[in-house]
Amino acid sequence: MAQPLKIDHVLFATDLSPACEPALRYATALASRFNAELYLLHVVPVGPRAGLEGERRATVAMGQLRQRLLNLHDKCTMAILSGDPATRILRKAQDVGADLIVMGTSQRNPAPGSVADRVVCAAPCPVLTVPHPREVQTELHP
Repeated sequence: MAQPLKIDHVLFATDLSPACEPALRYATALASRFNAELYLLHVVPVGPRAGLEGERRATVAMGQLRQRLLNLHDKCTMAILSGDPATRILRKAQDVGADLIVMGTSQRNPAPGSVADRVVCAAPCPVLTVPHPREVQTELHP
């Protein structure tokens, strides 16, 4: 007999781009449906374009995102990390015991070597990649 699907921890990894908006809707809906803890994660890549300004912008954007989500799902925490995005996402998934990782992609199939591709290939749990439909605007709804 099959065990019922149990999702207690959903990790939503975002680069804060518009391509992540549809994935956010899925992550929120699934976390609500299963009454799961929703972890919001943004990783500031290390490199010449990174720095304090990038971290400040990420902190503001993630705070606004968390406030938006708290109106829809009260079990929501956020983290902003720095480093290699795929490595940090995978480590965070292990740290929180993620049952599911949800990520947005700018195309239907993650490009080989992309962050999403690397996460899908090495994740300790299922990964839902949600493509961003370029011609359709999306909004977050409960």
